[in-house]
Amino acid sequence: MIFSDPQVILFVDDCERAAAFYATFGFEETFRAPASQPFKIEMVLGGFGLGLALPGPAAEHHGLEPVTSGHRACITLWTDDVEEASAVAVAAGGAPRSAPHPFRDGLRVAFVTDPDGHPVQLVQRQPA
Repeated sequence: MIFSDPQVILFVDDCERAAAFYATFGFEETFRAPASQPFKIEMVLGGFGLGLALPGPAAEHHGLEPVTSGHRACITLWTDDVEEASAVAVAAGGAPRSAPHPFRDGLRVAFVTDPDGHPVQLVQRQPA
């Protein structure tokens, strides 16, 4: 038995809006169904798979009970400029949660929320 191409799925209200937000960080679309008004879009960045799916079809076709409120998951993205990444996220429809700030040994961190309320952590290593 072989497994490959793991993916985390975030349940969203609008797959295309969510995909546009994550595309600003360099995620590339690899799949969508159907072509117009999709109920699922898959994206990839550096080997990390991210699925963006409507909760209705997951419940109707697969018997899942998608949780669509609260902090269901947190996406962490490493960057070389946390201030710029935070500004780009907000310009793309995200909302600021925690302004860029020093954290632990040599890190700079900010949090934004994507258009569906999922927390996104932006992390930068500071020069020693």
